[in-house]
Amino acid sequence: MAGFFDRFRVPDPTPFRRELDRPGYEEALGHIRDGRRIHAIKVVREHTGMGLVEAKKLAEDIEAGRWSPAGPADGQSLADRTRELLAQDRVADAVLMVAKETGMTEDESSRFIGSLDR
Repeated sequence: MAGFFDRFRVPDPTPFRRELDRPGYEEALGHIRDGRRIHAIKVVREHTGMGLVEAKKLAEDIEAGRWSPAGPADGQSLADRTRELLAQDRVADAVLMVAKETGMTEDESSRFIGSLDR
């Protein structure tokens, strides 16, 4: 019976998928901010090899701030980037950045920011 069911199995597409890297994320985010959601989905698909539904979901997650690539954009740590925002009196932006990148609540992010040495 195993041979009968083998013909219904879909080949695993994961060998062709890649993780969305920082340049792809930045490009997709730029399209999203400009209101070009379809272009953002295309970018995600080109950079990752994902299917349409998966790429749409990832683009929606990026738009909602629920996904960002691992690692900082410019090699700085989260704490360093947070300190830069605090130096510019952009506390709200710092709280949102920490919350988005770590998955913390805004209250937890505020406590994290409060614990930083300045």
